[in-house]
Amino acid sequence: REEVLDENAPEQDLLDLEGMNERLAFRLAEKGVRSQEDLAELAVDELKEFDEMSDEEAAALIMAARAPWFAEEE
Repeated sequence: REEVLDENAPEQDLLDLEGMNERLAFRLAEKGVRSQEDLAELAVDELKEFDEMSDEEAAALIMAARAPWFAEEE
């Protein structure tokens, strides 16, 4: 049972993401979105399938997850 929880647990970077809460992080992890990078690759519509949220909330989370992509380019 513990192994299953570990496999479905969100990574720390997802939990630490601005705007993320633990409930949503675990819900995403159960569906295979376990890291900030996984979240960054989602579209707004895809994220909204995991949890009820507005387009703006979904976009803000995705952009927060994508922030390192832009920081690396500087």
